[in-house]
Amino acid sequence: MTKAREQAPAEIDLGAFAAIVDLREGDALTAQIPGSIRVGRTDYARIASLIPAEDAPILVYCGIGEASRIAARELTQRGFTGAVSLLGGFRRWRSEGQPVTTIVPGRGGRYDRHMRLSEFGPEGHARVRAGRVLVIGAGGLGSPVIEYLAAAGVGTLGIVDGDRVDQGNLQRQILYGEGSVGMRKIDAARDRVGRLNSDVDVVPIASWLDPSNAHELLDGYQLAVDASDNFATRLAVNDAAAEMGIPFIHGAALQWEGMVAGFDPGPGPCYRCLFPDLPENEETCSDVGVLGPVTGVIGSLMAVEAMKHLIGSPDRLVDRLVTYDARSARFTTLRIDRSISCRIDHGSVKS
Repeated sequence: MTKAREQAPAEIDLGAFAAIVDLREGDALTAQIPGSIRVGRTDYARIASLIPAEDAPILVYCGIGEASRIAARELTQRGFTGAVSLLGGFRRWRSEGQPVTTIVPGRGGRYDRHMRLSEFGPEGHARVRAGRVLVIGAGGLGSPVIEYLAAAGVGTLGIVDGDRVDQGNLQRQILYGEGSVGMRKIDAARDRVGRLNSDVDVVPIASWLDPSNAHELLDGYQLAVDASDNFATRLAVNDAAAEMGIPFIHGAALQWEGMVAGFDPGPGPCYRCLFPDLPENEETCSDVGVLGPVTGVIGSLMAVEAMKHLIGSPDRLVDRLVTYDARSARFTTLRIDRSISCRIDHGSVKS
């Protein structure tokens, strides 16, 4: 008989698991392991749907460790070799002082409208609350991304930007007001998020992301949102994220047009597959302008895709590009294929 893999609470690194499944039953539960998804203990089809690859690590737990041991053994027999049962269950986890998060009782409260969504629910909200997202750029695109993710209650929100607010930003960068002019953007953004939602842990990073620090800045985050405004930063995000196995959302806006894409460089294409080389002459908003609401449309779409990634939506963007033309009010979706000449070795990307 196949033996289930078990790990004690002290051996567990929550960030190493593609999914954390709570097999406990009943409506009187008040706490769970951060990032958990409640699933019926024999609903193996649902559990399997949460596992991105057969060897992906997944943690299952119950009250005392018996039901999860059975589930881990069954999953292993079905070919999911990364299944791990929590030794001693939630009772031991909590008694050893490991982190827990409160289960929102019933409906209501600030996150009610999310939890009413059939594809979201309390499980999706728990994932969002445990989420760690790094937003690169707190400008026209980053503003709506930061505000919507903060409003949704993302647990940890890192914000990378080395710039200060100036008058020319106020036409589209809705995080800031006239009183923000001269402030560091990350300070003004942190203050805005603090007023919006005290549940969110903001990590302000007053820096520009480049190849020399990209790995360090991305470390510890499960998702990156590239809201930068230049190709050099976008490629630095892509290369580091691909090497580290971190999915990321990309957006761009210029004049009357914008685009958004999602990348998971392990199984799918990356940004270099779409743009393999830096352009010789790069146009920016300061050169040719941008309609303020266009950045709002694209930034909002980026926030949507970030939420879909956090809750594990099967419809999240991983190989598609969505473009928006404000003049014709037209959206177009294009497929992105891996480029055979891409310098990223997708086969060696960490998962």
